[in-house]
Amino acid sequence: MYIYLFMFDIVYLKECKLKMKYEQLEKSQKFDNIILEAKRVLLNEEINCTVNLCSRRNVVFNNEDSYKEISGFEKDVDRKMQSKCLGETDIKRSCDENTPSILELDPCNEKDIVQRTLLQKYFHKWVSMTKTKQDNKEIGIKLNRFIDNVQNALYNNYNSTSLTTQQESKKRNANFENFTNRFKMQKSIINQQKSKIEEQTKIINELKLGIIREDLLKSIENTKIEIREIFSNCSQKLVMNKAPLFKAMEEREKIMVHSQQAPKMIQKMHERALERAQYREIILERKRLIEDARQKLLEEAIEKKRVLEEEERKRNLEIINEQRKKELQMQKIRQDKKREFERKLALAEEFYNHLLVKQCFQKLINNNVKSKENLTLAIAYCSNMQKMRVFKGWKQFIDDKNRKKYQIADGHLKSKVLKRAFNDLKEFKLEATRKMQVAEDMYDVKLTLHTFIHWHRFTCKQIMLQKKKTDISIKHNNRRLLFQYFYMWKSLPVIVQLEKAKEEKKRKWREKVWEIIPDYQPPDPN
Repeated sequence: MYIYLFMFDIVYLKECKLKMKYEQLEKSQKFDNIILEAKRVLLNEEINCTVNLCSRRNVVFNNEDSYKEISGFEKDVDRKMQSKCLGETDIKRSCDENTPSILELDPCNEKDIVQRTLLQKYFHKWVSMTKTKQDNKEIGIKLNRFIDNVQNALYNNYNSTSLTTQQESKKRNANFENFTNRFKMQKSIINQQKSKIEEQTKIINELKLGIIREDLLKSIENTKIEIREIFSNCSQKLVMNKAPLFKAMEEREKIMVHSQQAPKMIQKMHERALERAQYREIILERKRLIEDARQKLLEEAIEKKRVLEEEERKRNLEIINEQRKKELQMQKIRQDKKREFERKLALAEEFYNHLLVKQCFQKLINNNVKSKENLTLAIAYCSNMQKMRVFKGWKQFIDDKNRKKYQIADGHLKSKVLKRAFNDLKEFKLEATRKMQVAEDMYDVKLTLHTFIHWHRFTCKQIMLQKKKTDISIKHNNRRLLFQYFYMWKSLPVIVQLEKAKEEKKRKWREKVWEIIPDYQPPDPN
């Protein structure tokens, strides 16, 4: 058995080696094409770098020979790529025809093939990494170029339009400052006038209130005195003697003469109305005087405002002239700073380009060193991985064989164990059912006896309790009835007296009603 497994492993390993050789030969034919592509990529990078440097430094190709050389080199590379692609089909055909000769290679050449496949694999990885880095760099370069162009355009537009905008802004600022200063002065004058007017109105209102208060106090005192007199006159009691309905003529004339004179109350009211009319005329005259004083104050404020505006205009003109002088000085300073900035910017660009070239060469050297180190590590890793794969395949084959044997043995054992267990379970089930039937019958008998005994005891207790309760309730009812009848017998004479008193009252009221209404008949109680 073990010999058979060992032979199977050897055959499987030989098949794997033959497949690896065939794949390696195909990849070796593509290796030259990849090298040409890498050269083309590097050449495109150099061309892009030169174009970027020329665009930054504003260099222009006057000769057409330079363009022709670059395009000719690219065409040669394309032709070589096409010839290699056509050659791939012939190589595949030759490989298909000569497969038996390739399978019979010596083991000493297998190491070379493995190394070459590893080189191809890691070269592909290096190419993909460089392409991604190149794409990222190109995107960054394009963005930087676009930003530089936009900044230059904005800078030129700003320089061209700065002079016109400064002149316009000066005019606008001058006019705006004039208007703003004038507006501020007008606001301050208006606020001052408002404060003065408010003070005047407060003084006038206080004077008005003082005069009105004095008048009100006087009128209130007068009304109090009048009310006291009225109440004192009205408080005297009038004695009215009976007089005949028709008097003599002389008395009638006296009455008529006295009635033509108005009473004191109406005369006082008429006098007060006249006083009020005079008071209103005085108030109207005071209002007219206050309005005249207010108009005079307004005219004085307007004259003061006009004088202040003229002074403010003179001040504003002086301020504007000073600002113009300052702006001219600032323009000269800005132009000097601009020239210094442009000079420093040119120096910074030259320094940046030199530093960028140094960094590129340093990165290329570092990448070459890393690629060599990675190649040695990859060779060692590949050899270890091949050994591990072969060992894992052999181990897995043995585990599968042993697993099948164990599965068959486990199945046979399970079937026997199940048969024994099923027979034992049947016997146990029969005995359990028999015992269960006997136990149920015994339990029913005991339960009925127990319940009957408890029921008999409970019924006896209930009958005894019911008899005791009935005796107690009968005694309690008899006592209660005795108390009720005793109280009724005791209160009977008092109730009889009360009913007699009620009947006597009714009789007296009826007699009084009959005196007034002899035909009155009382209602029947029934």
